[in-house]
Amino acid sequence: MLEFLECNFDNFLSLPSPPFEYSVRVSNRARYVRLAFKPYRGLEVVIPKRFPKKQIPRILQQHHVWITEQLKKQQQRQPSLVLPDTIMLNMNGQSYSVEYEQTGRNKLDQKSNHLLLQAESEQQALLCLRAWVRKQAAMLLIPLLEQLSQEFGLRYNRVSIRSQKSRWGSYSNRGTISLNDQLIFMPFETVRYLLIHELCHSRHMNHSADYWRLVESCCPDYRKHDADLGQARELVPEWFRYSLYN
Repeated sequence: MLEFLECNFDNFLSLPSPPFEYSVRVSNRARYVRLAFKPYRGLEVVIPKRFPKKQIPRILQQHHVWITEQLKKQQQRQPSLVLPDTIMLNMNGQSYSVEYEQTGRNKLDQKSNHLLLQAESEQQALLCLRAWVRKQAAMLLIPLLEQLSQEFGLRYNRVSIRSQKSRWGSYSNRGTISLNDQLIFMPFETVRYLLIHELCHSRHMNHSADYWRLVESCCPDYRKHDADLGQARELVPEWFRYSLYN
């Protein structure tokens, strides 16, 4: 991890954009810029709340050598794809066994809690499994979202299910709630809180005191679930995390 308080950008104004990808996270607690590498997520730039994002490329250029070395180390440590023989959906407590057959077609058949996966390669098998997860997510998340919407009188216009690398959910100005399909790997109560969290944005498009009072009225122990959500990434199976970055 690399931390620093200030940088001199004068010598870097003519340099091109850095030749690597990165994500940016704004932290209310950060007092300075921090560079860190996350498993499967690569380089993360953590910045204070009011730090100008336009300065980030210059910071990355300044630490180009260190970043390149860390990227090489991470690639060497990156595990290879291992397809699962069991998939556990913590949201509903269901476990599924997975059987593979290497064939010239790509197809997944489900009989009760058994998945028969036919694919021509491991990469194609991975795509089939991700499609299955997306389908399960829609079947589990959308009805629960509608139930909570009716229960608390919090409306939305539409919902989309996506595979997102960093965000569990979002609420747009048009009333669209986007949910991460990986939520189904989380415990039910954690998922319920996240859906309430997004629905409450239908009244407050911010994280003001009024917003959090509304969240608490719907989910009194939201602080616990919010903390659990911060650690929930570890519950996503390794094969799925691999698929997001390969």
